[in-house]
Amino acid sequence: MSQPNTVLRWGRSAYESDHALALERQAATALGLDWRLNEDRGDPGDLADVAALVTNSGVRVTEAVLARFAGSLVLTTTSGWDHIDVAAAAARGVAVGRCPMARRDPVVEQALTWLIRLMRREPALDAAALDGRWARGELVGLGGRGVAGSRVLIVGAGVIGRRMGEVLTLLGADVCWSERDGVPVPGERVDLDEALPHVDAVTLHCGLTPSSRSLFTAERLARLPAHAVLVNTARGKVLDVQAAVEAVRSGRLRGLGVDVFPQEPWPAMREAAEVEGVLVAPHAAGYRHDLSERVAREVAAGLGAWHRGEPLPHAV
Repeated sequence: MSQPNTVLRWGRSAYESDHALALERQAATALGLDWRLNEDRGDPGDLADVAALVTNSGVRVTEAVLARFAGSLVLTTTSGWDHIDVAAAAARGVAVGRCPMARRDPVVEQALTWLIRLMRREPALDAAALDGRWARGELVGLGGRGVAGSRVLIVGAGVIGRRMGEVLTLLGADVCWSERDGVPVPGERVDLDEALPHVDAVTLHCGLTPSSRSLFTAERLARLPAHAVLVNTARGKVLDVQAAVEAVRSGRLRGLGVDVFPQEPWPAMREAAEVEGVLVAPHAAGYRHDLSERVAREVAAGLGAWHRGEPLPHAV
């Protein structure tokens, strides 16, 4: 039997252009590999000749799929990897890589924008303006805060979390870290439950793992001070969104920004957006105009490292 020699691109996201996919094909061809695209997100078809599987979050790389896979690399175009059975891949000697750099800066920009808006009470000022009210005299009562001098907890010290920490530190924030999977942190590590009552803001940048699933429940949210804000641009199932929205509605939490949801599309999107102090987006934080090309370049780098027998740039 001949050795597998094909890169299979399984799944295509709406943002991905023909030009970007052509860049991926060129990268595979330059390595002496064939390349083919399967846009069907159902069954990937025959995998006997597939050496590397490039996927997105719209497909499920299950143990059953891996059992038919003759290759040695699964590379996802996304930052997250919970659509891949990593344990089953490891058991079969299949490396798993991801592409977090393509979305790193856009996600940081979105999370930072929301943190600043919520801490400064801008949603309340927007509501006053829409009501035709000049709210300058209400500023003291609103109690807006700045990033500088505030204590900000970052949950997750991966590529995106670390970049967020760098930016917040430059802006003068007192940054602390919670990382539950043994990953080193670039600053002060804190116990999550002990830290929550003493922070002004929380920004989530962790992957979805057994230790982070349902990490922020109603009980944990209740440990935050009433003036705190929370932003989630990480994974939807890390946060109880309904409980967080209710906490803002009832005044037990000042602000909430949510880009990712336990179910997408999120059925209660409109109800959440109508709550003053709640900002929502449709899993959009990672997008920018050149995302497609950025992903293609990162896929090419991952394929090149794997083909040369080098460590993957961002292994799971």
